[in-house]
Formats: sequence, C-alpha cells, structure tokens
Amino acid sequence: MKDLCSSNNEENVKERLNDLINQVSMLYSSKNIIVHYLDHFKRKATLTKLDDNAPESVEKACIDFGVRNVSRFYHVESDYYDWELQRRAFRLIAPSINHLCKSVIFENTRCSHDSIDDPLNSKYYCVITQYVGSINTQKLMNFVRTLKHKQLSKKYYNFRVADEEKSVRLTGFESNGVSPIGMTFQIPMILTNAITELQPPVFYLGAGHIDWKLALPINSFIHI
Repeated sequence: MKDLCSSNNEENVKERLNDLINQVSMLYSSKNIIVHYLDHFKRKATLTKLDDNAPESVEKACIDFGVRNVSRFYHVESDYYDWELQRRAFRLIAPSINHLCKSVIFENTRCSHDSIDDPLNSKYYCVITQYVGSINTQKLMNFVRTLKHKQLSKKYYNFRVADEEKSVRLTGFESNGVSPIGMTFQIPMILTNAITELQPPVFYLGAGHIDWKLALPINSFIHI
C-alpha cells in the first residue's frame, strides 16, 4: 500500500509538472511576451560577467563577431548530461527543451578532397540541431548536393559523424562542449530548419567546455 501511494504521488507530481510546462509553452506563444523575453534576455547578456574559468576562446569570438552583448554564458553542474532534457532546460531557464541544441561535426567520407574551404562541397560540416531531433544523413546528403545543383554524383557523398579525434582537431573542443563560435577552423555550418522556427527565437549551445553553455538570439547567429 505504501509503495502504491508513493507511485500515485509521483504520477501526480509529473502530471502537475507537465501541466506547468504546457502553460509556459502557451505563454511563450504570445508576440508581446516574445518581445519582452528578448529584451530581458539581451539585458541579462549585457550585464553578465564571466569568471576566470569561462572558455576564453568562445567569449573572444563572440566579442570579435560583435555578439557578446547578446550572448549569455551558463556554468552548469558536472553531472548536467546525466539529467533529463527538461531538467537541463529548467537549469538554463530555457523556454523549452526544443531550444536545447548541439553542434555535431559530420564528415563526407567519399569527398574527393580533404578541404573545408568550399562551403558548397566541404569535407566536413558542423550541423547544428536540436536535442529533441535527429539528423537524417540521407537528407543531409540531399541538401549538400543541392548546394552544387546536384552536379556531383551521389557516389561522392557519404556522411557520418566525425570521430572524436577529428572533431577535436577541427573545433578545438571536446565532446558536449563543441561550440560553433570560436572553433579552431571555420567549418561550414548547417542549421536545421526547426531551429529557425523556435519561439522565442533563441537557442542554447555548447560553449567550448562540457561545463559551459552559450545562448544567443538565432537571428544574431545567422547574421554573423
């Protein structure tokens, strides 16, 4: 009987939490709220001062690109990646789990060269996607082929996640800390369409270290 009561209480808590999450999501759908949210977000970004343990290369890159005044950094707990997505979103005060994103380095193993100089036909791409989503390598191939108007045969494409050693060499960042800003090499980037449709239009990314996260307005990122 005690275990049954405990189970019922846990279910009630989850149900209430889900109701709260749904109410917050509905609240963020209001245009007025979105405007106020972005204003508040940018004010907090301007006021934020980083401590000495912050990832310098990423902050410097934000400064160089002119987006430091709209970028927010978060120092998270060491077990952050053991948490469920909703808990991570609460920790970052993100509008939803849909706003949590990651940068993944993909390699075209059949590329005829090893260069990243041509963004229309690069050996590597930094693909930015949501944690709630997944990357379809077939769709990725089809998209990249269109960049060259399908001039190249499909036999020259085979995308897979780059191994850790290559990813670190190209980005300068280790797993779960990869940031699209401040990478060692300027790898061409592909942003999934779902991210561009997020409301409010901000997203949360790795910030150069597993214990640091970066958030900034999506339009500001696309602009730079």
